[in-house]
Amino acid sequence: MIASILISVAAILLGWLFFKAWSINQYWKKRNVPHLEPTLFFGNMFDVVVKRRTQDEIIASIYAAFPKEPIVGYYHFMGPRLIVRDIQQIERVLIKDFKHFMDRVPPTDLKTNALNINLFGLTGNTWRALRTKFSPMFTTGKLRDMLNQVTSTSGELVKLLDKNLNAVDIKEQSSKFALDIIASCAFGIEPGALDREDNEFKKEAERAFKASPAAFFRAMLNISFPALAQKLKITFLRNSTTEYFSNVVRDTLNHRRESSMVRNDFVQLMVTLQKQGTLDVGKYDPNDEYLMIDNSAAVDEKIELTDDILIGQSFVFLLAGFESTSTAMTFACYHLSLNRKAQEKAREEVKKIMKDRPEVTYDCLKDMKYVDHCLKESLRLYAAVGSLVRMCVLPYTFPGTDISIEPGMRVMIPAYAIHRDSQYYADPEEFLPERWESDEKRMPCTYLPFGDGPRICIGMRFAQMEIKCFLAKMLMNYRISLHPSVELPIRLNPHSFLTKPIQKLVFNLEKLVE
Repeated sequence: MIASILISVAAILLGWLFFKAWSINQYWKKRNVPHLEPTLFFGNMFDVVVKRRTQDEIIASIYAAFPKEPIVGYYHFMGPRLIVRDIQQIERVLIKDFKHFMDRVPPTDLKTNALNINLFGLTGNTWRALRTKFSPMFTTGKLRDMLNQVTSTSGELVKLLDKNLNAVDIKEQSSKFALDIIASCAFGIEPGALDREDNEFKKEAERAFKASPAAFFRAMLNISFPALAQKLKITFLRNSTTEYFSNVVRDTLNHRRESSMVRNDFVQLMVTLQKQGTLDVGKYDPNDEYLMIDNSAAVDEKIELTDDILIGQSFVFLLAGFESTSTAMTFACYHLSLNRKAQEKAREEVKKIMKDRPEVTYDCLKDMKYVDHCLKESLRLYAAVGSLVRMCVLPYTFPGTDISIEPGMRVMIPAYAIHRDSQYYADPEEFLPERWESDEKRMPCTYLPFGDGPRICIGMRFAQMEIKCFLAKMLMNYRISLHPSVELPIRLNPHSFLTKPIQKLVFNLEKLVE
């Protein structure tokens, strides 16, 4: 009797679950929005689960399936979302109608995890107020002050690479390089990843960003069902990781306050900002324009810069400056290894600029135009984030369409697909740095490795400075070739939320004699 009742209840629950999943899959059909047919429970994301394709590759295939549609629907598992294809509509989402799409993610519980309190995850006027306060930290003057720490670390990298020039895992070595820089500049601690394999900071950072089934599940739950994730207290990171990085930053902040120690790093700038409320921007530089945001529509919100806010922001520096930056370095080496003419041209430029100069300066990096073109082209093909997400915060109707959305709907900007669209880039699958030599302006919102609009990556130029310094050192010291063991074409890792190859990219380095 009891068994039959339990079976009946289970059957009813199972039936309800299937009906619920089926109902969700009717969302775009009911609204006459073009879309590919989803599967129950997985939506259009089944290939991600079985590691067949990445989310960006799936979105690119949906993008390609509707060449004449400005906006199409898709299903992120059991969540309906939109893909904006039309460039004018993308410009509205990212820039012109930004007030309707101010947030990236739903509001999170800031009390349970200090690492959530950062410019990536904050929403609304809280984000706007903090973005305004933190912007002066990334001006040209501040970047110049921090370059010495980058160049000294690049010298240590060369010493490490000289020990073994064959079958070099550039991702591993560039990760150490990037980690030492971010440890010094964002966490204010002495670097050590390059010379100590047992470095605790390195181990915790690698653990935080390691792609694994458990990490994939945590991320999927937080992205697809944020309310459920908060109730279950399942966060992107393990509690031990959160505790470790929180303690590192808190200890550093306390040390700076209690001592007379002053360094040219982000920690010092945050301590000064916390104490004074503002930072001196110094001399105006036109390149700093991207840091400015329009605050005319903002509600005046007073923000106290607590230690938790500084801890959260330091972690975002780690997120942007470690994994995504080292991956960008690896992809740049990959493209240069396969394009020997581009590599030699970049090397000649570096040698010419660095002639009779003992070390790389900020102005040297600025003058390396062709190296910059190589980096731009590499980021076009493999941007760290291939799909930008914006969340609707005010009711919105896309101009010229019948598509209206309500607050909470997530909108995807398919950067990976746009960067490979032949209507914006001739021979889009080819690595052609020369395409950036023309002074002709590109159509807005067709180059998005760092995003665009007020939510553009605030640390964009710090990352570019770091990567260009790395490439300059590599080009001056080595001729780079891909190791024969690397299978081509490379495949991307479907379970990574950053654009990363699924296999190791290893290289042979030929030491150049001066």
